[in-house]
Amino acid sequence: ERIICSMAPSIYGMKHVKTAIALSMMGGQQKITPGKHRIRGDINTLLVGDPGLAKSQFLKYIEATFPRAVYTTGKGASAVGLTAAVTRDENGDWGLEGGAM
Repeated sequence: ERIICSMAPSIYGMKHVKTAIALSMMGGQQKITPGKHRIRGDINTLLVGDPGLAKSQFLKYIEATFPRAVYTTGKGASAVGLTAAVTRDENGDWGLEGGAM
């Protein structure tokens, strides 16, 4: 709770976003399966929202605070990566699906 409240103190509220970013900063646990297969423990975060919701300010704060953070925008993305689509499955649930540009 203390870590979440201390993140980006100039941004009021947005506790759910601060929680997601804190979990991403702490990272997950690497899993090593039998054989050569290894699953990284990195947690990636995608912030999507209306203009004026402090998305860039959050990411710039984390980039300045956390040395492993990488800040990118649509302008900094290559033509190959960083595309996604929100889709609805047959049960009516929403999901994020990777795509090609």
